[in-house]
Amino acid sequence: MFEPSMKTFYDTHGYLVVKSLFQKEELADVIQRTDEIVADPDRASEGVSIGLEGNTVTDKSNPEAENHSVRVLAFVVRFDHTYHPIAKHPKLLVLVRGLIGPRIRVFRDQMLLKPPGGQAKPPHQDQSYFRVQPINGLVTAWIALDESTNTNGCMRYVPGSHTHGIFGITHDPDRPVHHIPDTKNIELPESVACPVPAGSVIFHHGCTLHHSEINHTNTWRKALILHYATTDSRSEREQLNNEISLEID
Repeated sequence: MFEPSMKTFYDTHGYLVVKSLFQKEELADVIQRTDEIVADPDRASEGVSIGLEGNTVTDKSNPEAENHSVRVLAFVVRFDHTYHPIAKHPKLLVLVRGLIGPRIRVFRDQMLLKPPGGQAKPPHQDQSYFRVQPINGLVTAWIALDESTNTNGCMRYVPGSHTHGIFGITHDPDRPVHHIPDTKNIELPESVACPVPAGSVIFHHGCTLHHSEINHTNTWRKALILHYATTDSRSEREQLNNEISLEID
């Protein structure tokens, strides 16, 4: 159930934690399908994009480049119907609509999968990639398929960072896939760790700085990430408007 206090917290801090929204059995099909793809990427549906841990490294002589663990999946919702029931689940949609408005769609989807020892993701904004306008018309729902802890690389958010709009970016020369925000010496608070049990959902504004640390465990930390947008919003990057993951309203 959506409560006005949730919107107030989200508007103020730029993120919202909803613990244990889904029961394990509600995520069972998604977890099973994800595990199938992680074990054998050839089993992914046609159109699903797969990124490996080693793909992020520019220097291919670096031993990390030989890490073939699956790091990211994109377009699982767009091309694999297994993920539709969660993306359209009423418990999730009532929260999304409470945060950004009544008419929504899944603008983009991806899975970020930290394998054992998986690398950190530096602070970034989703809107630096998506450039959706109006700027408040995008919210990310980060759905924990496993327990997410301080040890295995839980999400961390910089409270209030969304109020500064979209920062300019530079690229990490070692891992150019990463967008490094140029915060121009703005005083920002320290990030807040958000460990959550499996089945929890963390919502964050498209401009909220967020990051995660290395997975120091010998187990995976998997998450399904749904970027919802209002149906009347559009990206400044026209190609993205032609790659909508799932129409809902």
